[in-house]
Amino acid sequence: MQAVLIIGHGSLFAGSGATMLRLAARLRERGVTQLAGAGFLNYSQPDLAQATARLVEQGATEISVLPYFLIDGYFVQVSLRQQVEQIAANYPDVAFSMAPAFGEHPALAQLVQKRADQAWPKLDYAQAGLLVMVHGSPRPTSNAPIEAVAERVRQATPWAAVQVCFMDLNEPSIADALDRLVDQGLAQLVAVPYFIQFGSHVREDLPEIIQAGRERHAHTAIMLAQHLDYDELLIDVLTDRAAERRPISNIG
Repeated sequence: MQAVLIIGHGSLFAGSGATMLRLAARLRERGVTQLAGAGFLNYSQPDLAQATARLVEQGATEISVLPYFLIDGYFVQVSLRQQVEQIAANYPDVAFSMAPAFGEHPALAQLVQKRADQAWPKLDYAQAGLLVMVHGSPRPTSNAPIEAVAERVRQATPWAAVQVCFMDLNEPSIADALDRLVDQGLAQLVAVPYFIQFGSHVREDLPEIIQAGRERHAHTAIMLAQHLDYDELLIDVLTDRAAERRPISNIG
């Protein structure tokens, strides 16, 4: 019996992974898979081993691990991969495969634009700037898909400026990017958190950064949008990535 297992990072905040559970249920309802579950690498329960055991108990003979990560960074390429390989060795009668992270799927650009529109309906794009706020990765190539998503947004909607900016590890920082757009004469800015879980960065850090920007630029209207969160568009992403899964023996 086929199963998909969505695996996210996890968070100390209870309920941050609720979106994953909803998406797993929707994949099953759409007929993408017969069984669906969700688990976490860190902090939250169930962990990868527990989530795998539950699917096997339900009769899974094929398990496709779907990384609930925006980029193929360290957690996907190293942590998750190693754990999947270790767990697969415990189930010789189960065929394991692993899909890529979300990457530059076109639906992500649609979702970024959707969050911006929800935050500021009827915005005059030609007079406004969009900040796509991301965490960042020490692997430069890992950030390339996010730049590709931002480019899709630029091509689809006539923003005066679209800027990817980072909380950590990369440049420009969110504060610097915000200041630069204000210096360009843009009086309206929308900041979209490019995060899929409601963890501490979305809950605390990003609002503080944006509030500090508002205090520096009192004459600029700065709107903080909702993070990517749950959306039917993410089901399209997961469905397509599941189709790209590779057997565990071929991962690498």
